[in-house]
Amino acid sequence: VHKKTSLLRPFDFVFIALSVGATVFSFIYAAGRRDGRAVAHIESPSGQWVYPLDRDEEVRIPGAIGDSRIAIQGGTVYFADSPCANKVCVIHQPLSLNGEWAACLPNKIFVRVEGSGDAGVDALAY
Repeated sequence: VHKKTSLLRPFDFVFIALSVGATVFSFIYAAGRRDGRAVAHIESPSGQWVYPLDRDEEVRIPGAIGDSRIAIQGGTVYFADSPCANKVCVIHQPLSLNGEWAACLPNKIFVRVEGSGDAGVDALAY
């Protein structure tokens, strides 16, 4: 007599439930963030900051090798100055669209824009 075995084990059901829960949470979070107000998210070893892009200001963010000056002006955000040697972050174009980002790798500071319109198409393949 052969014993009938199930293809799914108890842990499989737990994994499926967690996956469905994570997916639902992601959709709820993404839908709730579409308020149209663009914000700059700034991350460094010292913490995280969020600034609206509709208010002009300049902030100093402490990084791994010193303070970087981040400017928010005219609906854009950009590195105004940073203590890194090559200044690639400073010559980067200002950010204004959802998904755009810039970083000062030596200073370990990362800036990204969220909440504005679509960033557009990067490339097309045929």
